[in-house]
Amino acid sequence: MTTRPAFQHFPAMEKISSISSLSILPMLLSFLFIAGAAKAQATKYPIEENGLYGFIDSSGNVVVKPTLRALPDFADGLRRIGNWTVFGGTRWGFVDSTGREVIPAKYSEAGDFHDGRARVLDRPVFFPFFSRDRFGYIDRTGKLVIDYKYDVAGDFSDGLANVSINGRCGYIDTTGRVVIPIKYQHTGTFSCGLAPVEINGIWGYVDGTGREVIKPQFGAARAFYDGRALVRDGSEWKYVTKSGDQAFRLNFTDARKFSDGIAPVEVDGLWGYVDTTGSFVIKPVFTDANPFWHGLASVETAQWYGYIDHSGKVVWKSDR
Repeated sequence: MTTRPAFQHFPAMEKISSISSLSILPMLLSFLFIAGAAKAQATKYPIEENGLYGFIDSSGNVVVKPTLRALPDFADGLRRIGNWTVFGGTRWGFVDSTGREVIPAKYSEAGDFHDGRARVLDRPVFFPFFSRDRFGYIDRTGKLVIDYKYDVAGDFSDGLANVSINGRCGYIDTTGRVVIPIKYQHTGTFSCGLAPVEINGIWGYVDGTGREVIKPQFGAARAFYDGRALVRDGSEWKYVTKSGDQAFRLNFTDARKFSDGIAPVEVDGLWGYVDTTGSFVIKPVFTDANPFWHGLASVETAQWYGYIDHSGKVVWKSDR
């Protein structure tokens, strides 16, 4: 029976080798576990065993045994839940940390809450294919605050959400006002005050006013974290700073985002961690490695799965 970290299931952990370009949907899936019944809300890290989930603390102690069928993830204090219906399929709503239903499960699609808003789609139960899907946004009371009018809608970040109408993308604020014109081919999530945008097949970055900060010049681009972003320049992936300059020179075959000031990179088939200058702080010894989250990162070797701290020390592991 194998117990393993659960972070590898999250889209945020995708590698650059698995993504050819950035879509309008946000690349980052924030995962925060809030122990609503606990007074001391200590950070907990998910583990999985035979499809059931539990948690360890930062010292590697199992504090919740793997008995949960789903991860109790909350965003802005609310958790998205799905209820299956005979005619409408799965319908989505929201509960608070006590399990009390706050927003009825009536939406055919729903995102998590960010900046007090959640994207939703209310597809008709009967003859849904005769209507065109349109996304809108609700507030934490369930009130529709931005009308159903977007073909695609992203989560809010830095007060802005990327949306698409008729194949073009732009950004709105939490009132629904268009802040950055809907003119781009694709857009990414705002982070560190910048967002990647694609126009005429090449990527650059804009700020929250729509001002071009890094001119379009890349084949693909991802969001900034810790002041560094992954971009594809020709056939080469590299990290750049917020000025668009290459952050450091390092030949790697794969990489993920920065978090806690370091990022996982793959060199010669093994993963390690570099700091923002490109220096290895944890040597490449892992067969897979994920970004740090609140002081720990999930890693794998040929023999075990586990979590490490910033020094590379293994704080918890389970044999394969």
